Amino acid sequence: MNKQNGSADALDERLDSIKSSVKGLVDQGSEKVDAIKTKVIDVKDQAVERGNALLDGATDLVKAHPFKAIGIAFAAGYVGMRLFRR
Repeated sequence: MNKQNGSADALDERLDSIKSSVKGLVDQGSEKVDAIKTKVIDVKDQAVERGNALLDGATDLVKAHPFKAIGIAFAAGYVGMRLFRR
């Protein structure tokens, strides 16, 4: 019985070691996922800020030069129509 008891203790220790290793790997994976998530959110925020800045700039240009904006829009539409009609 002593031999079996010793084997059971060794098995329990081995299982505890495996559990600890797996927990460590899961924790590392969780930390990496959190870091990637934070980075993705930062990139998204930067893209939104840049897009808003470009939109504001375009809006200011249209307000400053409305007739030029209409002419450019007409020309772009005409060229697009000619290209896609073929």
